[in-house]
Amino acid sequence: MEENEQKKRIGLSIKDQLEIKTCELIARTEDLREANESVRLANIEVKKKVEDLKKAKKDLTETERDLIVANDKLTEANHQLSIMNNQVIEVTKDLVAVNEEIKKLALKQKEFIDITAHELRTPTQVIIGYSDMILSEPKVNLEHVKVIVRNANRIQKLISNILDMVKIDDLSLKLYKEQFSLPSLISTVVLDFRNQIRFNNRNLELIYDDNNSASNFTERNSNNKDVIIEADKERIAQVLINIIDNAIKNTKNGGKIAITVNSNSSINVTNTEAINPNSRKEIIVKVKDSGKGLDPRLFSKVFLKFFIGSELGGTGLGLYICKAIIEAHDGKIWVENNKDEKGVTFAFSLPSNTSQY
Repeated sequence: MEENEQKKRIGLSIKDQLEIKTCELIARTEDLREANESVRLANIEVKKKVEDLKKAKKDLTETERDLIVANDKLTEANHQLSIMNNQVIEVTKDLVAVNEEIKKLALKQKEFIDITAHELRTPTQVIIGYSDMILSEPKVNLEHVKVIVRNANRIQKLISNILDMVKIDDLSLKLYKEQFSLPSLISTVVLDFRNQIRFNNRNLELIYDDNNSASNFTERNSNNKDVIIEADKERIAQVLINIIDNAIKNTKNGGKIAITVNSNSSINVTNTEAINPNSRKEIIVKVKDSGKGLDPRLFSKVFLKFFIGSELGGTGLGLYICKAIIEAHDGKIWVENNKDEKGVTFAFSLPSNTSQY
């Protein structure tokens, strides 16, 4: 067909051919213009889509950033929540432990009330019974009066222990210090117990040699001087009475109880917690019995309030009060089983501020 058109043009004049060519060029130019316009519009559309994509990307980046921030906050919140949860668990454990301690204390208090009621009831019944006997007799029987006095003293001691316990718990235990002879005080207490042992027909040997016990002090060896300490005399006597009384109760007939006094430079204490670790001089008082001894696992418990480790009864306050008194004097108190022997030794230390009289 193009060959036919070309043959037809050959037969035309040059002018006609030029006009034809011109028309074709105009037609192609119009096509190019339309194509160019289409490209321009397409380019505008592409630019618009690129801008939309940039905006979408920017929005996406901001959203992603917001999500990262929110995730960090959520992570931190979870961490804080985990910490709070652990704290709640610890507090719950503490509350459970405290609750168990409260239960134990309540049980001990109940046991103490029961024991105290029994300890009060027995001497009270004795006093009432013997008082009725005295009232019914024409003459006063001194033995009956002695029984009444002895049981009244038991009640008085129990009441004093309870009052001392309250003072210790309230941190209101006061000391009235004075200078006095420690060996003389021990001799007086020992003499009273020897009389009590004879009165009760007990076969016990209570040993205390004033001179021998103090022989480790230079004053005794060289100048035969006394050992004077500054302390609350009544309270130290209370400690001695309690410890010796316990030794008597826990020692069978035929046994021995020995009281000694030494300075810490002349003894070797196996219990490392017994003596103050610094180098100050101390006076050590020991009460050694020949009883059955004590389970070492109970060493840390015997000085606790309401602790009762003997079948002989008691309120469990005596040694608790002794510990408080000795520590108020800046001393130590401890217990240890006798080496290679039966029995136990209770001991306490006091700061040594001895003088010579």
